[in-house]
Amino acid sequence: MKFIKILFFLLFVTKVLLADNDVTKYSKAIQLLSEYIGIESVSGNENEAAYFMAKKCRDAGFVVEYINDQPGSVNFAASLYPLSWGKPNIIFHNHMDVVPEGKHENWNYTPYGGVVDSGKVWGRGSMDNKGLAIIQFFAVSNFMEIAYEKELPFNVTILFVSGEETGGETGSMIVSNVLLNKFSPAVVIGEGGAGMDDLGFLTKKNPVFGITIAEKQNVWLKLSWKTEVAGHASIAEGDYASMLMINGLHKLLNSSMPVIVTQEAQLMFSSLGEVVGGVKGSVMKKSDSKVFRKIIDVISRDDPEIRDLVTNKITLTSIDGGTPTAINQSSNIESAFLDVRLLPGTSVEEIIAYIHEVVDDSVLEIEILTEGAASRGTMPEYFFDMLADALVGEYKNSKVIPMLFPASTDNNFFRKFGVPVYGLNPFMVSGEQLKAIHNYNEFIDVEDVDRGISVFTSFLSKVLDQE
Repeated sequence: MKFIKILFFLLFVTKVLLADNDVTKYSKAIQLLSEYIGIESVSGNENEAAYFMAKKCRDAGFVVEYINDQPGSVNFAASLYPLSWGKPNIIFHNHMDVVPEGKHENWNYTPYGGVVDSGKVWGRGSMDNKGLAIIQFFAVSNFMEIAYEKELPFNVTILFVSGEETGGETGSMIVSNVLLNKFSPAVVIGEGGAGMDDLGFLTKKNPVFGITIAEKQNVWLKLSWKTEVAGHASIAEGDYASMLMINGLHKLLNSSMPVIVTQEAQLMFSSLGEVVGGVKGSVMKKSDSKVFRKIIDVISRDDPEIRDLVTNKITLTSIDGGTPTAINQSSNIESAFLDVRLLPGTSVEEIIAYIHEVVDDSVLEIEILTEGAASRGTMPEYFFDMLADALVGEYKNSKVIPMLFPASTDNNFFRKFGVPVYGLNPFMVSGEQLKAIHNYNEFIDVEDVDRGISVFTSFLSKVLDQE
């Protein structure tokens, strides 16, 4: 066994040493991304990454302004013009924090090496969310000299925030409190949808891009079962805390969540119908009909991706036995932790009431640990159309649809002001890439970075009338 471990270690070291990591032969964007990945910035430790990118922004000519600068919570804006000018502002935003990397031996390349190999940039944060930050940085930088030479109709700002992976309380929640007064936002563009060409229901394999118009709200709940029953396990009956928790979770996690086709989902399915065409497309285009709702109800039972778009989602993430006990001693308290994602229009109070109804246990107590910004939608308007035009210009024969994002992002913090807010990673994403997010061997294609810069540059050229 020891020999096998040594052999695997040697193979790993050999692969790293043989990797083509001469980043100087790549674009400046790839070189900067590689360096940026090399800064560990797990949530709560973003300061070094923030100061690094702030200096890069200043060196490139951006006007840099810190919204706040504290240990574990630093947020700053990099703009073409000073925010104090009050110009209507096109705001790109990204987050500097990453999730923990886990065991290093499970990575093909060191997670903070920023290794460039096989046409990919490897490392924690490459896809989520440092790659997008670099795309935004270089796209907006293309207009720096023009902004010096003449006054543009819009300011353009890149907003770097902390704490997205832990709910946004140290980042976008703080920034959103000064959004209207300080930033004069015309539109906000963050992470979200992307391009895919392997969607099973498409007959033609042309790329389809989703621009996010809404995301789910994230809520983290603690469920606790407290009883007076505790003592020797040999005399325990069915009313002790561990059994009540198991029975309650079984009922909850096996319950069929009601199908809810929101306004945002209707628009997404209708737009997909235009792409799909034929009989199937005709049905999808009538996404507000009773026939469609019956069909989507049936399909969603067997398709988790569709189900996530039309239902609220409850996921058990961990359990906690409370006070430590001996194996032969039953505890009087057990707790479970849930990750909940809510569709637009569903309140936290409604999902808590739903849980109580399904579990149907008088000893159950529910505590809200984290409550993200409520989910709201943005109906497509001018800036959506300009983003769509830029995508089609870069990816010929592609289609663009408004998208309900089944996860949660910081975009929700900015939608409450009625400002148009969209989510877009402006490049193609493979199934392999999606599986690597928050997982081992995270990567972004070199081509993704370069083409993403082209998309956002084209978008800004259209909006700033520089074409």
